[in-house]
Amino acid sequence: MSTTTNSTVTTITLPIAQNPTVDFAKLIKKYLFHWPLFLVTLAVFLIGSYFYVKYAKPIYPVTSTLEFKNDVSTTNGVSSDNKTGISELDQISTPVIVENEVEVMQSKKIMYQVVTQLKLWVNYAVKDGLLSTDLYKSTPVDFEFIKQAGAIDPQGMKLQITIKDRNHFALVDQDTKTQHVYKFGQSIKSEFGSWKLLATPNIDNNFYGKLINVTVMDPDAVTDNYLSALKVGLENKDAPFVNLSISDVVPQRGKDILNSVMEIYNKNAMADKNRKSQATIDFIDKRLDSISKDLISNEKLIAMYQTSEGIADISQQTQTDLAGQQQNAKELTDLNLQIQTVEEIENYINSPQGNAMPATGNLTDNGLNSMLDKLSDLQLKKDQMLETTPEKNPIFDPINRQIATLRSSIKEKVVTLKSQLLAQRKQLEGVSSHYSAAISRVPTISSKNSSMTRDADIKEKLYSFLLEQREKISLRYSSAIPDAEIVDDAHAGKVKWPKPAIVYVLASILGICLPIGLIYTRDSFDVKITNRKQIEDVVTIPILGELQYQESSTPIVISKERGKFAIGEQFRVLRTNLYHVHNNNDSGRVTLFTSSTGGEGKSFVSANLAVTLAYAGRKTIIMEMDLRKPKISLTFGLPMDVAGISDYLDGEVRDIKSLIQPSGIPGLDVMGCGSILPNPSELLENEKLDELIGELKKMYDDVLIDSPPIHLVTDALIIARVADASVYIMRQGYTQKVELDFINEIKSEERFPKLNIVFNGIKREKYGYGYNYDNSYYNTYTNKPKKTFKGGVRKFFSRF
Repeated sequence: MSTTTNSTVTTITLPIAQNPTVDFAKLIKKYLFHWPLFLVTLAVFLIGSYFYVKYAKPIYPVTSTLEFKNDVSTTNGVSSDNKTGISELDQISTPVIVENEVEVMQSKKIMYQVVTQLKLWVNYAVKDGLLSTDLYKSTPVDFEFIKQAGAIDPQGMKLQITIKDRNHFALVDQDTKTQHVYKFGQSIKSEFGSWKLLATPNIDNNFYGKLINVTVMDPDAVTDNYLSALKVGLENKDAPFVNLSISDVVPQRGKDILNSVMEIYNKNAMADKNRKSQATIDFIDKRLDSISKDLISNEKLIAMYQTSEGIADISQQTQTDLAGQQQNAKELTDLNLQIQTVEEIENYINSPQGNAMPATGNLTDNGLNSMLDKLSDLQLKKDQMLETTPEKNPIFDPINRQIATLRSSIKEKVVTLKSQLLAQRKQLEGVSSHYSAAISRVPTISSKNSSMTRDADIKEKLYSFLLEQREKISLRYSSAIPDAEIVDDAHAGKVKWPKPAIVYVLASILGICLPIGLIYTRDSFDVKITNRKQIEDVVTIPILGELQYQESSTPIVISKERGKFAIGEQFRVLRTNLYHVHNNNDSGRVTLFTSSTGGEGKSFVSANLAVTLAYAGRKTIIMEMDLRKPKISLTFGLPMDVAGISDYLDGEVRDIKSLIQPSGIPGLDVMGCGSILPNPSELLENEKLDELIGELKKMYDDVLIDSPPIHLVTDALIIARVADASVYIMRQGYTQKVELDFINEIKSEERFPKLNIVFNGIKREKYGYGYNYDNSYYNTYTNKPKKTFKGGVRKFFSRF
């Protein structure tokens, strides 16, 4: 048994692009390999697009424009007018918030009214071959419900009728496919209720015998469909123009829908405005009535209060009381002066004679003044007589008597006058108290009266304001116009879809992108190894060489002269690299070939490499050591029923040379597997294998061992002890990626000496990986293989 050591291997490989960046040229070539798939897909899409353009119903865009004439507000829904709470009673003059109106126009309420008004929940179509024509506005029949039974199926209820004449039609029973003839206007019962068909003015001979499909749909579902198709937008927030648009296969229907939306919107807006205005007027009328009653009640309360307080006009009454009080005070002062004068006169009369007579200027009693004047005159005369005559002279008796009598009269007069003056003073003092009491009550009366009057004034002003507002709102109510004015009635444009150029372009793009997507998806989910980098990213085992896929009628693709296939040169490179793996040893080299599973080209590589070595003048033997499923003998056309390796290991044959068969190629011998025995693993563990290999190493320069796949049986691991180097075969598009972990495992366990990888079966055009060998260079002196129709067809379908 030979001993082996791991060493650094220097290999020579043909150029392989290993740029980590995307190589678009290779990527394109990879996809171009599948050109039949692209061709078929593109043809299918283009043909489909042709029929689509030909038979698809054209869709027309329909647009219209509204302009809002009233004051417009677009700032957070707040009017620019600084309105008070009272002035906002005028609902007609409220600024329009266009964004809100846009939402209103897109509301289901309006669209439902449109669907009901235009009866869009019933569709009529006439069948003409494979095509059907919508009969909007030209239908010869009109469907009407007599009594609907429950909700209509969301998918709609389909009726098929055939018009017989102007008075009769036939209804197709959907279950039995039989026809029942009915009269127009005749009641018919179905699962969705009672209904009837009426003939329209459009009925004529052209519709006789034609199959007409009547589809009755749920109005709610139809509303949702048209609502999703309706687009309402404010083109410019600075300009109050709103654009409405919808698309329909029937232009007239689209125009009717938009015109109806605008009409119903204006109608609803006016109704809402009138309702608000009427509600405001009714509110004002109620308030006016309530305030009017309050005013009448207040006036009565004020009148009753003024009557109870004895006042008509508080201000005038107060002025009168103040003037009366002042006048009374003046009279009282004058009266007190008179009383004082009377008392002085009384003291004068009651005092002895000789006192001076008091002043009498304040007296208003002329009689007393006259009497006092006479008394003064008599007293003066007496005083003059006393100057010349003694007082006791009888001449004084008459004058004394006159003075005494006059004094007595004055005394009586003073008593009477004093009593009168005192009575008058008491009366004036009472009047003064009355005036004082009246004036002291003025603030209280004035406050209560002012409160009652102020409340009445407020209600009177409010009454006047509401009356004025009512007149204004009534005038606006009677002359109100819609806030929105139709600038452009609904009009249809050119066909929106399908546009042939766009359809064909899209079909071409899809015809190209779909195969790309399929190929990319297939590659993304592909669990098989397709390029060298996938190997190098996972394992650290050197790649000894790469072999392209080559179709051939024989398993041996190597010839002594320059071959017609580039793979011949690849095997020569592999031969050179193998020389370096064995550290340039010239003889006795043992190389083991194995793989993960069958079908990876292990026997193909080992057989052709053996031929390559033989052509290089090296004496080579290839051992068929896949004792379970041998292939080498068949590859070289040798018989299978001869003694071989298993017979030697089992002890049946002892002569090694008798086991060797010439391959027919100079310098290359074959040792077959021999008899197929049930215990190959036990045989391979026999020391005779070591002896056999030892003898062969002496006889040959290269000993190649074709062993079983390692992932299926352990035979290759057992044989590895006698090998100097190991070659692990992996096949592009065949070996699975999970095998890389297994290879790493056996590498870490060092179960194989000098383990290397050969990447086999590379299809550059299919996988976009591999060196582009110019076969014309190698075919200069050889004939190119003949092309057959069968081969061409097989190759064509393989590119899918």
